[in-house]
Amino acid sequence: MGHEATVRRFFDDLESLDMAKIAAYCAADCSYEDVPVGDTATAVGPAAIQAKLEGAFSAVDKLVTTIHELVENGDTVLVERTEVWHHPTGEQVPLPVMCVFKFRGDEIVLWRDYWDMKTLMENQPASWLQRMAGGAAS
Repeated sequence: MGHEATVRRFFDDLESLDMAKIAAYCAADCSYEDVPVGDTATAVGPAAIQAKLEGAFSAVDKLVTTIHELVENGDTVLVERTEVWHHPTGEQVPLPVMCVFKFRGDEIVLWRDYWDMKTLMENQPASWLQRMAGGAAS
């Protein structure tokens, strides 16, 4: 099975919001980078990646991902997708994302997401924003 199939399975599994399952795709030295946030948000290793994802999606009821384009070239896969974050308060927040995956064998060693901070922040409910800022979610 090629990397394209692995990445498609990865996004199917991401929709389950089981972040341990997502972390299992990652090599021990895998780096997950959210480019708009900078180096401070980079998570390295499966445990750190799982914790980062659990923090971001802990207040999300459902995640729907649509892949628009997927290109594989050797050990690199590029994916253009839209995520729709469904919140318990009813909001549905679409986020266009471009990402790069690099593989070593069957494991992901780099996952880099490119998205627009303004698009993400302007559409999230207050409870999610408070949680990300470290405040109590309402």
